[in-house]
Amino acid sequence: MRLAVLAFAVLLAAAPAFASGGGEEGGEGGHGAAEGEGEKANPGDLNALELPMLVAPVTVNGRLYHYAYMRVLLRAKDGDTAAKARDKVPYIMDAMLRETHRESIALGGDPKVIDGDGLKKRLLTAAEAIVGTGAFTEISFRDTIQTDDPSLNPLPPIEEPEPEPKAAAPATH
Repeated sequence: MRLAVLAFAVLLAAAPAFASGGGEEGGEGGHGAAEGEGEKANPGDLNALELPMLVAPVTVNGRLYHYAYMRVLLRAKDGDTAAKARDKVPYIMDAMLRETHRESIALGGDPKVIDGDGLKKRLLTAAEAIVGTGAFTEISFRDTIQTDDPSLNPLPPIEEPEPEPKAAAPATH
């Protein structure tokens, strides 16, 4: 029994490496990708860098609605920069995670819509803060999934102020 538990633990520890395709392959697409998404990293492109899944909160006015899961693809300006970026992936991911928690990624206060263009600019700036300005020529997303159907997590009801009590009529004796 102990041997089976140990073998299972080893398999679980190795599962993320197999699931990510070893970092060299583009991985599988189509898992709930948003419109315009679904790009894949070209396995032969040495300047392409596919980062692990980024989990970003979708908030509006400080209220958490759900999370967006996405893969970020970066294209480095050259092979040396790509190699340098691969060595700094944990730092790039940390910077991106901090950026998505700093400010909402929702577009126009709508938790159903992610500000794709704004998020690209913010995450590219975060990555370049780690590797260097001008290190990347392109950023894109793949496999973007939003959790928790917003219709199941509706906005709280608008609280209307209590009506002011009417003045009592003067008593006549």
